[in-house]
Amino acid sequence: MRSGALVVLGCALLAFSASPPVGVSLRSSFSAADPLLEALETLALTSPEHLFSLLNHFPLPLKPATPEESHNVVLDLATNYLLAPEIAAVNVRLALHAASPKLAAQHTHESGREGCEDWVDWYGSIACNAEELRRLVEISVAASDSESRPKMKRLQTDHTPPLQPSLDAPRWTAIHYADPMAPEFKPLHRALLSLTHDMEYVLRWARPVIATDGPYLSGFGVALDLKKMDYLAVDDRKRASSTSRDDSSANESQEGNENDVLSCVFEAMSYIDTAMEEDATTNNPLSREEIQDLGLKATSFLALLSNPDSFPPVISSCLLGNSFTPLHILHTLSANFPRYAAPLARKVRVPDTVRDEVQDNWGKAMMGVNTVWINGRVLEGEAGIFGLLRNFARERALIRSLVELGLSRSQAIEFVVHPVHSGPLDPSPSKLKVKKGTTLGSAKRFAQEVLRADTENNAEAETLNEGQRVYDISPKWNDLLDGLVDSSDRSEGGGVILWRNDIEEDTKYAEWGTDLTQLLRTHPTQLFSPYLRLRVNVINVVLALNFSQPRSLSLIANQVDSIVARGFPVRWGFVPVSGDGDGLKMARIIYYVAQKFSRPEVASFFRSLSTAHTQQHFPTLSWSIVHATFNTLGAADNFADITSGKVPSVEEALESARRWTKRLGISGKDGEGFVNGKWYEVGDNFLRDLQNEAVGQLQLLQELVYLQELTGASVPLISTFFYDLPTTLSSRNPYIFSKAPSSVHAPSPSTGNLKILDLGDLGKRTGWSPLTCAWVTSDADRTPVSMVVIANLDSAEGQALVQEAVMFVSREESQSRITFLHNPSTGSPGGNVSSFFAHVGSTSDLGELSPDGLKRALDDLKTHDATQVFITEGIKLGSDPEAHAAFLTTSRLFAREAGLQPGEQAIVVNGRLIGPFSRESEFVSEDFATLETYEMKKRVKRVAQAIEEVLADVTELDALAYANLVSVASSIIYADQQPDPSEVGLFDSAPRARTSNYKLLSGSYTKFEFGDRENALTHLVLLLDPLSEGAQKWIAILENHEELFPEVYFELYLNPAQHSEIPLKRFYRYSVEPRVQYDNKGNEIPAQVTFNGLSEDPIYTLSMDVPPSWLVRPREALYDLDNIQPSTLPPDGLHALFSLDYLVVEGHARETKSNSPPRGVQLQLTTSSPAANHTPSVVDDTQVVANLGYLQFKARPGTFKLTIREGGGREVYDIVSVGSEGWNSPSVEDSGEELTVMSFEGLTLYPRLSRKPGMEKADVLAGLQRHSGQSQTVVHDILSKVLSLFTSKSESTTEVAETGARQAEINIFTVASGLLYERFASIMILSVLRNTNSTVKFWFIENFLSPSFLEFVPHMAEEYGFQYELVTYKWPSWLRAQKEKQRIIWAYKILFLDVLFPMDLNKVIFVDADQIVRADLQELVDLDLHGAPYGYTPMGDDNYEMEGFRFWKTGYWKDFLGDLPYHISALYVVDLVRFRQMAAGDILRGQYQMLSADPNSLANLDQDLPNNIQREVPIFSLHEDWLWCETWCSADRLHRAKTIDLCQNPLTKEPKLSRARRIPEWEEYDNEIAQFAGRLAAAGKIHSSVATARSDVLANVGLVQPAHANDVEGTSEGEDLQHPHDEL
Repeated sequence: MRSGALVVLGCALLAFSASPPVGVSLRSSFSAADPLLEALETLALTSPEHLFSLLNHFPLPLKPATPEESHNVVLDLATNYLLAPEIAAVNVRLALHAASPKLAAQHTHESGREGCEDWVDWYGSIACNAEELRRLVEISVAASDSESRPKMKRLQTDHTPPLQPSLDAPRWTAIHYADPMAPEFKPLHRALLSLTHDMEYVLRWARPVIATDGPYLSGFGVALDLKKMDYLAVDDRKRASSTSRDDSSANESQEGNENDVLSCVFEAMSYIDTAMEEDATTNNPLSREEIQDLGLKATSFLALLSNPDSFPPVISSCLLGNSFTPLHILHTLSANFPRYAAPLARKVRVPDTVRDEVQDNWGKAMMGVNTVWINGRVLEGEAGIFGLLRNFARERALIRSLVELGLSRSQAIEFVVHPVHSGPLDPSPSKLKVKKGTTLGSAKRFAQEVLRADTENNAEAETLNEGQRVYDISPKWNDLLDGLVDSSDRSEGGGVILWRNDIEEDTKYAEWGTDLTQLLRTHPTQLFSPYLRLRVNVINVVLALNFSQPRSLSLIANQVDSIVARGFPVRWGFVPVSGDGDGLKMARIIYYVAQKFSRPEVASFFRSLSTAHTQQHFPTLSWSIVHATFNTLGAADNFADITSGKVPSVEEALESARRWTKRLGISGKDGEGFVNGKWYEVGDNFLRDLQNEAVGQLQLLQELVYLQELTGASVPLISTFFYDLPTTLSSRNPYIFSKAPSSVHAPSPSTGNLKILDLGDLGKRTGWSPLTCAWVTSDADRTPVSMVVIANLDSAEGQALVQEAVMFVSREESQSRITFLHNPSTGSPGGNVSSFFAHVGSTSDLGELSPDGLKRALDDLKTHDATQVFITEGIKLGSDPEAHAAFLTTSRLFAREAGLQPGEQAIVVNGRLIGPFSRESEFVSEDFATLETYEMKKRVKRVAQAIEEVLADVTELDALAYANLVSVASSIIYADQQPDPSEVGLFDSAPRARTSNYKLLSGSYTKFEFGDRENALTHLVLLLDPLSEGAQKWIAILENHEELFPEVYFELYLNPAQHSEIPLKRFYRYSVEPRVQYDNKGNEIPAQVTFNGLSEDPIYTLSMDVPPSWLVRPREALYDLDNIQPSTLPPDGLHALFSLDYLVVEGHARETKSNSPPRGVQLQLTTSSPAANHTPSVVDDTQVVANLGYLQFKARPGTFKLTIREGGGREVYDIVSVGSEGWNSPSVEDSGEELTVMSFEGLTLYPRLSRKPGMEKADVLAGLQRHSGQSQTVVHDILSKVLSLFTSKSESTTEVAETGARQAEINIFTVASGLLYERFASIMILSVLRNTNSTVKFWFIENFLSPSFLEFVPHMAEEYGFQYELVTYKWPSWLRAQKEKQRIIWAYKILFLDVLFPMDLNKVIFVDADQIVRADLQELVDLDLHGAPYGYTPMGDDNYEMEGFRFWKTGYWKDFLGDLPYHISALYVVDLVRFRQMAAGDILRGQYQMLSADPNSLANLDQDLPNNIQREVPIFSLHEDWLWCETWCSADRLHRAKTIDLCQNPLTKEPKLSRARRIPEWEEYDNEIAQFAGRLAAAGKIHSSVATARSDVLANVGLVQPAHANDVEGTSEGEDLQHPHDEL
């Protein structure tokens, strides 16, 4: 940490005497909406089902004249339909203008007819009144030509009224372009609502936009960071012309400061001791000791002020008339912390009680960590008002759905946060018996060879007795043991699994020991590693592979052999999955080879096969290679005889293998594996899954050894320990056990995927209800498990499933009830069984029939009328045709909503979908029993336990009510736990259980409560470090929680950290209002953030804290926002206006078959319009990067098309789905290529691409071969683990260029932030132009440019004849971010080169803004980089005065570089084609992600990163003449310099302006720019403040003395001096 900031923060009560205000506002660049329509659209965002009810009141008698009247009339009407939380949400969203992007995205393509304000589009015909509409409808219906009509195009911004569930899609569509205040609105609206179910009513606003200027926005934060000032980087232009300040302004500010309650309190408090008082008097900076406890002191201070009874009179006087809450105190303290840091440190004592409680909580939660729970669900990501509104709406819906089941609000919340959902089911230890005996462990061999016992019988008896022991296994291991199956081949008599190695038998492991206590001596991180040398088959991996696929051969020959060779404690086995065709033949060959030859010979056979296929690039199995390799073995039998099934021993093994695969539910289509019985897909990340599973299993064994549950006598049982647990199943139905999260892009078949449906929500969408349907119930007192069997009840498969279900529910031990729904195949006729269930189901008589009676009835259906059974049972079977039809409709709707195709079979058990079942699979009564057992253990018992504890009178519920409550509540709670549908596919996330572990925290002094706990719909719990940036934001949002979020109760726990430096070095404000503010004319008062009372002396840097999807830039500011010094501002202060220019559209692309990223494919967004004469133009383009297939565009609200850009990508791929509706979005055939950007939260896409025929192995980036010397090892390992990203191309300063438009000959990329560096950039531009005759284009990062430069550069471009373009992108939240602006700029220089520029730009040169160019940069463009993606100049090495500062010659860099040079980043040329084709961006980002985990690494980020990785991404070293700087280079070669850089001098710290004057042409260029700017200002084309100071002003800038290490106690500038950098 540098001294400057500490010195400032250490001064007593940072003098905030009179200072001008700093104001910031943000305006959208999207068109403003009509206030009335915005209010209606905002209501639709909050409660879409009530929009059409509200529209029934329109048109209004009087048209609202102002925004206030428009908003109020809608809000008044809304109170008839919406509850208080929703009304509050509408108010907040109105203040946020949350609906404005959606309105801006609604392009009205139809104009109706002249004089027609409100109209209906009926297939191209316009109806301006209800009579015309009826006539058009009658003509169309009479002609019955709906099939011949073109399908009406639907937009995502459309509104449709809520309809009753229906199986048939509407035949007709009417689009209403509505103006609610038009006279014809009501007749048209009523006429459309009265249409039959065959007609769809679509509403669009006729004229949603009324102004080109966008609204002022809120929902963002602003920070004023205290700037580090090691080097003078303040522009002198304002200093020369600053004016004196008005004393009256100062007095007004002083009066405001006197009213600051917190300042009054601090002033009234006494110092802790005289030493601290003396330090404050002399303005000594805070010591390390004082800084350390700042968090504890902030907590103590808040606890003190929360207890008014303990106030001394002098403090009480400060609070008179002020109703300060702890939240307000904390907000004031954190938002203005630099002001209060010193008095907090020197005047606040930490009571022992507070310190003890905080330290006690540190044992339960990590010190200083911030965590937020919403109804027990951990809130991920950053805080923000938009996300909070979305999350609170979700929670309200969740709690209300539980309240509908009969729970109170507090009971519902208690139920969802119950610890049983996330913790062990049974707190008492479970006793698990291990079954006797094992065929794999060889107790006899253990006794003879290991124990060396005298008698075989005694040793064997001891071992067998050990097998009867009862083991105490903690419930915490339940999840680990879930789904285990005996994957050995004992049931098949052995010979099925072909073992690659055997740790207990192979001589390779002879030196390993059998002492199980070795597990205790091994660190948990090294359990699964060669460090564990335990001669026991402790981890048994069995792979079921189809060896007709060469990748299976490679897996065994390469990966498995490598792991065996490295000595990992894993026993590997494999089973050839036969199937048909080549798979069957290969299975026969492999079993034959395994039977006739030794294990080493088998391994050699696999290696030979794999190597031959790899070397000859065969994508599929080559039988000539297999035959030739087999012949080398010298087998006695004929190859053809073996493959045709003429070897009996092989056929016997195959038959056993078939029984094994059937028992274990192996499909044979893709690789599958078992880790001690736990099933996994063998995908890209199987080895990761293996490691995670093995470590868990070894830790369980480690615990049992520690508890002496496992001893030396247990060794023979270890190899089958997990197989022999009582909870381990003997067979596996793949549909029952949800698959574990596996590889990121592994194929995901339906079997085993966990999908849980919310039965309450499903009922609303289908009309199905557990209260009214008929159940077949077991004889149990309680039936917590409810199963819905869905099948084509008239098919043989469906009837078989029904019989098995009835057989199961007839079992004495069954705790389930079952109902049946009919899902017929398309066009299938009705049958007896479906008719029977429709009748009994529609009359609920099925529930009165015993399972045995139902079995008899089903049997009777085959011979005669089954109703006879009902008569025999004394049950009257009614007949209601309408109820019968409703049952059939409900059945089909239920099946459709569950995602089933007609005719498919599935089971829904308490909301969990099992299936759909394939035709080959079977689900028998034993499977139903296994399913019940599994669901009871996994979910249902947990729900039942929570309900019994939440509802004291649960035993008083009748059996039906209990079953309904448990089944629906179970579906609700576990459907809620499922990850976002997009994350399921992308990250394969595990379910997110809610938790209430925050209740373990102590809270006598550190906990604060707000709101009504009993009546709240949402409980919000925050664990915050009070002096963190996260707390600044959270507390600013929640300060007005009563108005923003009614019916939210929240608890705040303070979790301070201990600090080694000042924790907050910024002032912070967040803009959020509970409702729109109006002036006395009814117009909206623009939202603004204001900083008052800032200290005058420090220099501040303004930064915006905006939602992740926003791309903002400064639009208006008369002063340098990088260097705000209040003492230089006029009395009215500074106001900065920012603009929200774009919203981020990001996504993750994947191939359909492999789910792997389509690396290198270039995508583009183009405009979309239904107009026939519309020519699409490119809005943005980008390239899909390797990791996660990440992509990013920028766009304004609207509808666009996603297409593949012309080139190699289009030749190889087609777009299957745009992916705008989640991971499993509809295809382009169903929903088109369009997407709509209509939310301030941006849009996430999940595009699916498929390869064209013949392009299965094509690589889009294969056109350029890699450089021969490039390494492809270490970094590619990094790439497989680290997220990648990219961003979109730039915004052009002109209209979108034609496709294929030629770029300039020289393209220069630079970055400038602050007016000083923008002045440097202007001079650099001029120096480039004066030395070339080529066309030149400059590329600037828009985010960092000031409004004055953006105003100036177009005029300069026109005057001097160059092109320019602005580039911008958003740093994704999941890539480790930088906080300091300087380091952010450095990161932008290197991390995003592959995706920052348009895809047709081939080469770009980075030139520092403070550089002078003396040569033609066309030389660099034409330079051959010899296969390297970029070229840099090595650091100068011939100015010997600086030898002590050449850090790259010592320590780490000396050892790392070896003979390689260290390069400077002030000038470099990038071959973008080569850069993209070798995935250099992915490699750089991967290395950055790894190194940046250490905050002390990458001191010079933009230089250190490429230098650190130059062995993997080679750097071409430019000649030394390409860059000269006075600091590092000898003056003897200045005359040869092609560019001159104003490098920082760590020895003198001379200001750059002083050094610049010594360059002759610099002063000439500077004067020319200043004169040009002056002419523009005089002509009124730019603001006069842009006029640059001349060099005679610059010459007066003096030297700045170097900073001393003792400026701050305990700090040192050594690190900075060792890593000098020439940047901002």
